[in-house]
Amino acid sequence: MICLNCGRSVDDDVRVCPFCGSAIEPVAAQSAETAEDDSPIPVTLSGKHPAADLFRAKEQAEEEEAPAPVKAEKGFFTPAFVLSLLSFLLSVVCLLMLMSLRGGVAGLNKAVTDSLSSVNASVSATNDRLDQLDATLATVQSDAYEQVASQSISITKDLTPLAGPVDEGKYNQMFIVRAKGNLNVDTAFDWQRYNEATGGWVSIVFTGDATTNEQYGLRLENQFNQADREYTTILWAQGITQDAAGTYRCVITDDGGITKTTSEAIVEIHAAEEG
Repeated sequence: MICLNCGRSVDDDVRVCPFCGSAIEPVAAQSAETAEDDSPIPVTLSGKHPAADLFRAKEQAEEEEAPAPVKAEKGFFTPAFVLSLLSFLLSVVCLLMLMSLRGGVAGLNKAVTDSLSSVNASVSATNDRLDQLDATLATVQSDAYEQVASQSISITKDLTPLAGPVDEGKYNQMFIVRAKGNLNVDTAFDWQRYNEATGGWVSIVFTGDATTNEQYGLRLENQFNQADREYTTILWAQGITQDAAGTYRCVITDDGGITKTTSEAIVEIHAAEEG
C-alpha cells in the first residue's frame, strides 16, 4: 500500500505511515497487470505521489463545504449561578428559622418565668396559710392545755404584787401561793426569776435543809393542809440583797407533769441607809 502523503510504499496492515506519520487511507487495489508492472512510481516535483495531491485537494474542498461549528452561547443560568442562588436561598431560610426559634425561646422563657412566679406566689400563700394554721393550732393546744391544767391544778391564792420596795436586809414574808391538785409538797413549786441578760426565766435554787438562797437572801417554805387538801408555798425575805431585785413567778407541777404558772410580781429593793 502507498502513503498518500509522502508516496512511499508501506505494509498493507499499517494505519500510520512510519515515514511521515500521516494516517494511511486504503487505496483500491490495482489490476494485476499494473501490480506486476515494475515501472517506477511517479512522483511530483514535491516528492509526493500524485494521488497525495488529489487526496489533499479533496480534503480541503470538504473542509470548505463543511459548515463552521456553531459555538454554544453561554447561558445565563450557569451551574455556578444556580449554586450561588441556592446558597442564598438556604441562608435566607436558615435566618428565618433562627429568628423564629429565638422568638419561640423568648416566649418559652417568659412562660416558664410566669409559671415560676405563679408557683412562688402559690407557695408563699400556702406558707402563710400554714403559719396561720400553726398559730391557730398552737392557740388551740394552749387553750386545751390550760383547760387540762385548770382541771388538774387549782390556784386558790395567786401571787400578788408587793405594796412597795423591800428594804435591803429585811426579814419578812414576801409572797404566798396556795393550790390544790395531785401535788407533792416537796417538788410541786418552782420559784423563778426573769433574767434580763438572757431573756428567760431561771429557777431560784434553794439548797440545804434551810432551803435558802444566800445570793438573794431568800428562804422557801412549803406546807400541806391535810384537812383542806391544800398546798401552800411561801417565799420569805431572809436578809434580802440587792441581787434579789427583779420579776418573780411560781410554776406549779402536779405528779402527772401538768404545769400551771402563777401571775408575775416585781420586787424592788430599797438600799439600806449607811450609818
